[in-house]
Amino acid sequence: MQPDTPLPPFSCHGYLPEGVHETTLECVRERFVINPRRVLLWQRLEEFLQGQVSAKHFSHIYIDGGFITNKPAPEDIDVILQPIAPFGAEAFSVLVPFFGKGSNEIYEKYSVHLHFWCEGFPDGANDFRQYFQYMRPQDAAPLGLREGTRKGIVRIKL
Repeated sequence: MQPDTPLPPFSCHGYLPEGVHETTLECVRERFVINPRRVLLWQRLEEFLQGQVSAKHFSHIYIDGGFITNKPAPEDIDVILQPIAPFGAEAFSVLVPFFGKGSNEIYEKYSVHLHFWCEGFPDGANDFRQYFQYMRPQDAAPLGLREGTRKGIVRIKL
């Protein structure tokens, strides 16, 4: 999919179809910022990106969670940041400020659950890009879906 192509429609269960969907921040805003709760989450995400994330250090942001579903009032936005530099000292140097703040502080201020992924992570490292494409049991069961049902996430080039 080209980044300026609209995101696909939701499945009958309210999720994006399986896969990583390339898009832009503008397309995400147009599609998902549809009520006051989502406006607040979007404003917090924008503040996070403008104040904490430099496009000269990060190549992509992945967005997941209730925010990219048809859920009317998601609690937060799940974010994966991908540094431009591959796994190693240079990538870690751009991640250190986030660890200094701590995930709780970032969540409290921006409503962002923050994760990272680098090209070249060693085998066994959590690849949150893959992890977030599986529905959690507590989300799947009420819909009559099995644990591990796959869903889509979005990827945005910074």
